[in-house]
Amino acid sequence: MPGPTTSRRGLLAGATALAAGLLLPRPRGVRAEAGSNDAVTAVTLIHGIPGSEQDLKTHLLSLAAPTRAEAGCLAYDLYESPDAPTEFLRLERWRSLADLEAHKATPHLRASFEKRQREGWTTQITIWRRVAADR
Repeated sequence: MPGPTTSRRGLLAGATALAAGLLLPRPRGVRAEAGSNDAVTAVTLIHGIPGSEQDLKTHLLSLAAPTRAEAGCLAYDLYESPDAPTEFLRLERWRSLADLEAHKATPHLRASFEKRQREGWTTQITIWRRVAADR
């Protein structure tokens, strides 16, 4: 049986595959990217504590509307693991790294960081840039 490290590595590998499959091509209705060479994708794994799944899910969902309203946000979606109920993945697309950094300073996200710390929920964030295909 895989341990927590193996399980998290598997989730990260799955998250990377999910990000690759979801971000190309850009779906209809997603805002056009100004300066798309500067766009970044943030893949975040959120690890909850058994028994707190619903509270964590509700909290993470509450961040969606204010985040999607931010000028630099191109996409912001939450996924949950069907096999590990305490594990969530957030897939974010930002116009630039500066927009992502500005997002981290917003009141709703700062409050979220504090709540996650109090609750013992942890996150792993990786930042990606799309590799453009030769034309």
